[in-house]
Order: sequence, then structure tokens, then C-alpha cells
Amino acid sequence: MVVTAPERLALARKVAARLATRPGVTSVFITGSMAVGLGNQTSDVDVYVAGPEVEASREQIFAGPVRIDVHRLSKQALEATVWRVVGATLRSDDGADVVREQDVTIALRLHIGEIVVDGGATALQETLSKHELTLRQLLITRWLNLAHYGQEDLAGLVDVPEDGDSAVMIARLLLRTAGKALAAACGDLFPGEKWVWRQLDRSAPATFPHAHYRHLLRADPLATGQGAVSLTDLRRFAQTCLAATATFGWHGVPLAYQPRWRGGDGPLRRMPELSVRTYRDGVVITSPESRRVRLSHEAALIWALCDGVDESTVQRDVERLRAVHTAARRLEPERVAVLADELLAARLIHRGPA
Repeated sequence: MVVTAPERLALARKVAARLATRPGVTSVFITGSMAVGLGNQTSDVDVYVAGPEVEASREQIFAGPVRIDVHRLSKQALEATVWRVVGATLRSDDGADVVREQDVTIALRLHIGEIVVDGGATALQETLSKHELTLRQLLITRWLNLAHYGQEDLAGLVDVPEDGDSAVMIARLLLRTAGKALAAACGDLFPGEKWVWRQLDRSAPATFPHAHYRHLLRADPLATGQGAVSLTDLRRFAQTCLAATATFGWHGVPLAYQPRWRGGDGPLRRMPELSVRTYRDGVVITSPESRRVRLSHEAALIWALCDGVDESTVQRDVERLRAVHTAARRLEPERVAVLADELLAARLIHRGPA
């Protein structure tokens, strides 16, 4: 029997209501892909159960053909998780104070979840909503970190002929990670990776080249002949998505203001092997040989805009962005030219053909 997504969600609500009647349970919420308009007729549902004396555990139960993952945790643990997440400093020197990925996931699931029994969950959800930019930045950080490791792996594979298949696999993972980063940058904060296509379809700006993204992911970068794509093409587009995420979405600037998604034929170009990670105190660009360069947000914006353009195009881009981007407002025309020269000297961009 096929159970539709709305029917699965309705069954999960009934199970959640029954779980709420158990001793010591004060809060119950439903979350997962179907709670945010994703998922399908085979998706499971996550139900979180909290209370003062509830012990952390997880089990799977079935309501007919519907699998429900039940996550139990104490009310105190849920509250502490939320406050750790909203208190994240997101500085490049945080070290051991970085918020755990598990905490970010729980906070995101509550943020997007449907509360069945309150018991304080609504107040926590409201707290998370007030700090939605922090949630976005934490999720962006997750995907930028994964993309960074992907770039590192790819650098060791791309020029070794016998590792070509491994290079393609990592390159596709990099591209998927870039898609998830972009979705988060657009405010679509579902943490799972499976539904990245639907997230981009509903959240990416109208100018985003969906067909090109799909083509890059589905094509064989090792193929030759007419219409073939290359690993360089794939890396450049992934880097564009990641650069836009780091310099626009991180700051809450809508991705509709991204000037271009496909690189031009101009002389100023980012080095395609570089990874980018952003923090509240600046941006770190890393090369495969682990050379790290810390940039101001202003310099990082110039770096991101150098995608096959000339100096005058970068100047026009910055001028258009002044109304919506704090970093652009701090960039006088002469400073743009100085930063471009510094990026060239630092070998973060280059001047010449693709």
C-alpha cells in the first residue's frame, strides 16, 4: 500500500500525540523532510520527545508502513543545545569552542519542526527564529568545511591518470556540497543532503543556472568530444557557488544580487583550486598545499567577483551592491583597485586566459 506524504505526516502526528501522553514527557515535535515540504511517499518521519526526566535514546517504530524515528532527550539538554547554538561566536580563532555538529542539527530540526505538544518548545523555537542568521551561518560553515576537505582531496587526485575515477567522485561530492551551501545561503535550512535538488528548485534565485548545475553533475568529466565538460569547469562552478555563499549568503544578502553564475572571458579569475571559509572576523582562503590567507570581508568580496571579468566590471559590481551589502558600502573605487592588486600578488586570483 502506498501511503502519500501527507498521510505519512498525519500518521506521525498521531504517534507523536500518543508519545506525549507518556509520563514525564513535556514537549514533542515532528521534523524531517516532510515537515518542510520535502520528502515523498517513502520518507520516514522524525519525532523528538523531551521532558525533565527523559533519558537520551533513539528507536524506530512503525505506524503501518511508515517508519518513525523517535529521538528522546531531556528538556534541559534541548534548552542547553539551543543556547549553545544561538551563542556561537563563529570566529576564525574559536578553536575548541566551535559548536558541535550534533547541536546544530538538533537546533535546525527544532527550528523547522512542527510542535505537537509545547512544554517550552515554542519559546525555544522563537529564540532560534530570532537568531536565524546565526543558524544559517552555522549550516553554511558545515558545507564550506566539507567543500574545503573535498578541494584538498581533489587536488591530490586530479592530475593522476589512474585516479581519474576517484577524482570524478570527489568532484561530484564537491558540487553537491556547493549546492547545499547555496541552499543554506538562500535561507533553506534543511540539513539533510538528499533533497538538494528540490531545495535549489524552490529557493535559488531565478538567475541560477539549474540546467548547467545538473549537466555538470550528470556528465562524465573524463569524457572527450563535443559537449564534454572538464573537471576544471566543474570546480570553477562549484567554487562560484561557494564564493557566493561565503560573501553573500553568510551576510544575509539575497543571492539574487549575485552578478553572475557563469564565469566570463575577462582577465581576472580566481584560482580554481582554492577553498573558502568565512567567519564573523574575516574569510580564510586555503590552497591545496595548506597555504592560508586571511582576508577582510571586503577583500573576499572582490575575490569572489573575479570570475573572468576586468577591473571595470568589478567596480560596477561593487557599485550595484552598495545598497544591499555592508562590505560593498565600505569599498571606495580606489580601494577596489588596491585590493585586486593585492589578491593578484597573493596568488588568489590571476590575470590571463582560463
